[in-house]
Amino acid sequence: MANDELLVETEPDERDAPRPIGPWAAMAFVILAMLIWFGYQTVNLQREYGQLRSLHANQDGALEAVRKRQTQLESIARRVYALAQTGHPEATLIAQELARRGVTVSPEPAAPAPAPPKSP
Repeated sequence: MANDELLVETEPDERDAPRPIGPWAAMAFVILAMLIWFGYQTVNLQREYGQLRSLHANQDGALEAVRKRQTQLESIARRVYALAQTGHPEATLIAQELARRGVTVSPEPAAPAPAPPKSP
């Protein structure tokens, strides 16, 4: 009986043995990680999109100021060109210098540029 007692004491108990991890636990972990990653990316992209929209909206004022200055410059250039056509020597010199630098001046006012479409 001593051998039987020794054998029983040295064998591992089946209740204490760790259960093997099935593939479903790993699959659930991968799916959970992907859902968390996609959620993070969605929130991050929405935040960046909001920042881009606010930057775009902030540029509207600057673009309007540029259009106003461009209109004023074109008006001044047309008046200088008209003076040059009448024979004013300084206006002729300015018109020649503008032509040398590649600035073309049309005697009639240009049609206003259409406004860019508003984004949603």
